[in-house]
Amino acid sequence: MLRRLLGVGVVAGAVLLGAAGGPATAQDEVTMTIGLLQDMSSPNVTVGYLVPEFEVWNLQYASLTSKAADDFSTIPNLAESWVESNDGLTYTYTLREGLQWSDGEPLTAEDIAYTINRSRDEEWYNHFSTVENLDAVVIDDRTIEITSSVPDPKLPTMDVYIVPQHVYEPIAFDDLESYEALDGVASGPYSLTEWRSGQDWTMVKNPNYFGSDNGIDRLVFRVFSNPDAMVAALQRGEIDVAHNFSANSVEQLEGDPNIEVVVGMQGGFTELALNANAGGIGDGHPALQNIDVRHAIYYAIDRDVLFDRVALGLGAKGTTLSPSADPSWIPDLGDEAFSYDPDRSNQLLEGAGYVDSDGDGIRETPDGEPLVLRYIVRSESSQAAPISEFITGWLNAVGIGTETTVMDDTQLYDAQVGGLYDMFVWGWTPYVDPDPMLSYFTCDQVTYDVDEAGYNDANWCDPAYDELYQQQKVELDPATRREIVAEMLRLFNRESTYLVLLQDADLQAYRTDRFEGWLRQPAETGPVLFTNSSPTYENLRVIGAEPPPDTEDDTAAPADTSPDGSAAPADTTADGSEATAAPAPDGTTAPSDDDGGSNTGLIVGIIAAVVIVGGGGLFLARRRGSVDDRE
Repeated sequence: MLRRLLGVGVVAGAVLLGAAGGPATAQDEVTMTIGLLQDMSSPNVTVGYLVPEFEVWNLQYASLTSKAADDFSTIPNLAESWVESNDGLTYTYTLREGLQWSDGEPLTAEDIAYTINRSRDEEWYNHFSTVENLDAVVIDDRTIEITSSVPDPKLPTMDVYIVPQHVYEPIAFDDLESYEALDGVASGPYSLTEWRSGQDWTMVKNPNYFGSDNGIDRLVFRVFSNPDAMVAALQRGEIDVAHNFSANSVEQLEGDPNIEVVVGMQGGFTELALNANAGGIGDGHPALQNIDVRHAIYYAIDRDVLFDRVALGLGAKGTTLSPSADPSWIPDLGDEAFSYDPDRSNQLLEGAGYVDSDGDGIRETPDGEPLVLRYIVRSESSQAAPISEFITGWLNAVGIGTETTVMDDTQLYDAQVGGLYDMFVWGWTPYVDPDPMLSYFTCDQVTYDVDEAGYNDANWCDPAYDELYQQQKVELDPATRREIVAEMLRLFNRESTYLVLLQDADLQAYRTDRFEGWLRQPAETGPVLFTNSSPTYENLRVIGAEPPPDTEDDTAAPADTSPDGSAAPADTTADGSEATAAPAPDGTTAPSDDDGGSNTGLIVGIIAAVVIVGGGGLFLARRRGSVDDRE
């Protein structure tokens, strides 16, 4: 799933690392230390769903194609070129010469075919929406032929994580979920060598990486339990980067001459989820099955206040589901938008038979029971507490009582898949292509059995939405596909089990006296780390160090060649049109290649996935921001 979220997460047990941080020099082993508030859920690419693990996978597992830093356009990665068949259903990819895994084993087309076909057959969460209709056939060690059984608007983008066949083949399907994935076998620039849950994880340089050497030997990701402590560590020079700190720290950091603050956006959002009970399990409040009650809750919430007083004006105000890192996919809801209107909220509740018959300020249900909803507040988010204070106050003002319970992300996930909640706030960071995020709310993703949990944490199902989802999935005309997606999002908004509170900003800050070459993805508006394909790492250099040998140029070469053998520009969309920048809601430039690819967090989704979300989950797009951003 999308990287569920993102979020400003906070986990317990953070410790200081003596080896981390410190001035980097070109003569010594170079370590870059990244501070964050969210731990990994698992480094296993078939299981994890939070934004931090998507960063690990971006660094450890190269995909067949990647995304440009500027605009997400499709660029070469393991594949150096590809050719489309005349019917548009088959792409033949040519791999770079001499590819090796970090343990010295050759990386061939067999690894590509193995990953695509097994992940399709076994429906791996982080692969399936991309490979569902694909079949991969090995032509020779450097040539792989991939055929889709249906028209696929995402092709030729192939950004699923390729795993080493010699490591994964011996692991049976039943054992895959429990695999720790600490083998450290990588095709990307870094290998995961150690993970201390709740504390830190370490990645070291892959000596066999096909790309350029940035001069950084080791990456340490250090988990903080307190965002203020992380900010202080950055200012003291104990860490080099801080990811997802509180908006209250922006002004403080902007005043430090050695620190650059980045307010990035990549489609992440924070939502209020209501339990629509579609799975039929758990104990969600029956009042939430009444759409008038759900609409009343929406009208009771003032999202302008949340944007001004919780997000401090950073990011954007919430509208509806954000399915992509490109905000232009979000439709204008017009008069279907839910703006703050407590009078309308009261009218809907009265009309639905929810009245305060005993005068205690809390309405009773038509059955005479107090209308009190259970609200789960995340402990791993710097925004969750203030958001809950506002929301509970607004709901009480229209006669809806609340009972709040604080949970960490693991506890919240268990409650969510079990249907043991009425409402919670979490978030997602979506992929570039909208398909994965949209897939999470299909009926197939509703959890009917906690042992077979799906991504649909809205616990909502509508056959009309599912039909539109299947239409957009095979629609090759970009304009028509956008119309279908917009219709899906309007339907989702009307059904109202998922009120998007905020379009989240990724707040990051880095020291300017150690490394240079930071890249935002997309250019101008995106963050520098925890992005869809994490291009900044390869571009970084130690300040004052000699430039590394020029081994590869991954961004300049046009990768796509047409069936007649003529070269096509790399920065074209799936339909062959030239990629152009799309306007963001605030008028800034946003990513333009919105029709191809589904790489990270969000989280999950992503961003992941999950990801920060102040309040996301996926468990699968899962770029949910964690222990605050769950994409």
